[in-house]
Amino acid sequence: MSVLLGQIKAFFLTLILGIFSGGIFHYYQLTVRKARIGRYWLYLIDLILWMVLLLIVFVFLLLINGAEMRLYILLALAGGIAIYFHFLSRLMAATLSQAAQGSLEFSSGLARALSRPFFHLFRYWKAQKDKRRTPPPDDSGD
Repeated sequence: MSVLLGQIKAFFLTLILGIFSGGIFHYYQLTVRKARIGRYWLYLIDLILWMVLLLIVFVFLLLINGAEMRLYILLALAGGIAIYFHFLSRLMAATLSQAAQGSLEFSSGLARALSRPFFHLFRYWKAQKDKRRTPPPDDSGD
């Protein structure tokens, strides 16, 4: 009987993991839509998202049931994602949209703060380069 309870526990924990995975994916979709990223950057970011999401799911499956892959685990994961998008996505849309907007504002501010020293360094380098190009004054007053 305890084996059955362990499998039921693993099923419901994986269902919850699927719900959280659906929320992460929904947040990602809203962030990408608001950011208006170019196509090639989007491919790279998609790849990174799926690698991170697979790592998260694998680690949690390792903690939940020792990473045993059974059909009911895959069904629970897919069912959790379906439950999120069918029932919870409308409830979470406003909150996740604000979180996506906040993430974009934070990342753009961070990018500006990190790029500012390089911009000033480039302007200094360009001024030094232009100073060397200026011809010397004409001293032939004789």
